[in-house]
Amino acid sequence: FFLTKSFNNRSHRIVFKYVYSNQETLAFQHNSPFSPFNTRIGTMMRKPKPRSFNPLFAFAAMPARKKLVCLTTFLLVSAVTINNLFDMGIPEDDIYDANHLNRAQNRPQVDLTLELKDEVKKIEKKPKEKPASVRTGDASKKNTSDTEDGESDAESDAETTDETGDGSIYFDDTAYDDDDMDDIISDSAALLRAYDIEEKLEQISDSDALHDWTAPQGRAFQWIVNEDARMVHAEDPYLIQRYALAAIFFATNGKSWHNGDLHWLSGVHECFWTKKVKGRPMGVVECNDDRRVTYIELVENNLQGSLPKEIGWLDHLISLDLQENRLTGTIPTTLGNIPSLKNLFINSNSFYGTVPSQLGNLANLTLLLLDTNELTGTIPDEICTLKNHSHLYSLWVDCDGSPKSPVECNCCSMCCDGLGYCMSPTDSYADLDDELF
Repeated sequence: FFLTKSFNNRSHRIVFKYVYSNQETLAFQHNSPFSPFNTRIGTMMRKPKPRSFNPLFAFAAMPARKKLVCLTTFLLVSAVTINNLFDMGIPEDDIYDANHLNRAQNRPQVDLTLELKDEVKKIEKKPKEKPASVRTGDASKKNTSDTEDGESDAESDAETTDETGDGSIYFDDTAYDDDDMDDIISDSAALLRAYDIEEKLEQISDSDALHDWTAPQGRAFQWIVNEDARMVHAEDPYLIQRYALAAIFFATNGKSWHNGDLHWLSGVHECFWTKKVKGRPMGVVECNDDRRVTYIELVENNLQGSLPKEIGWLDHLISLDLQENRLTGTIPTTLGNIPSLKNLFINSNSFYGTVPSQLGNLANLTLLLLDTNELTGTIPDEICTLKNHSHLYSLWVDCDGSPKSPVECNCCSMCCDGLGYCMSPTDSYADLDDELF
């Protein structure tokens, strides 16, 4: 209407030209007698706003085939996202049940306070030929007449005497293979199994600690023999690994871990002692193809106590991450017995004492974080040799010279103040303070 009628007047055209050629004339527009025309001009000449994108309208306008593809993609992405955020999917308990080897649940309990060797000698036996493996299934090879009343066939197969006359006991390990453990439930067989496991574990742990039922080693031994649903035998290739992890659990008060027990001490293989916490795996994170533990992560999990020396028997470990816990005691020297170890993170704990020189044996070590502890002394030359001539490229220690960081280090990558603040030893704290303040 305005363009067709109002522009017939020359004065109106002058006003239109003046208003839109000078954007600082709002006052003129409101005070002018032509302000109604100006308002109408602004309304009519304003550029229309672009319509915002609406995904529902766009989806409705798609062909049927594209709708199907988009809907399928949306559902798949949603399922993956929900699984990562809330740990949905197959329940973890079902996964563990699927990997569980059933064992005899009514097996006799062995009194480990007794001298097992003496108890084994008390078992009455009769000389017999070395039994055929239980796996053969040949009933003709089983001579039940050689067993005493009340003894099971599996018990008689597991026991025999040594014809040398030295009083030692011959033990057929094949009777305790995984497929046959369900049948080993007699008192004598359970005692023999416990005695054989004891001899095996005494090779890596002190005998006194192994028989101290308040020590982590003694509690782990008790659990292996009488409580572990997996019922491993002495010749099981994973006995030492299982025992070492159990000792770590008891030594660090595993029942008080922030994120629960993470399936530790369950009846499944140790490689399944893990659980997702906020979408991130914790516990035994990785194993190699031979089912050897390679990666343990227990970050910020309220680990209390000291690390047992048995941790050094996890000889395939590549990464050990125990940051931000409440661990005390000295750093185990047995950590130097793990040649595959590459990453060792034990910072932000309360370890005290000196840094063991045995860590210098870790030729593959690349990352070593020891800061924010209560360590003292000097970093051993063996570790500095790794830093200067090997793969170790990052070494963090409390070595800034403050009272909270008394460690001396000539080869550290980062020096910390004992409170978590770290910087390169080549930098000056004074210069940094000048820059900040």
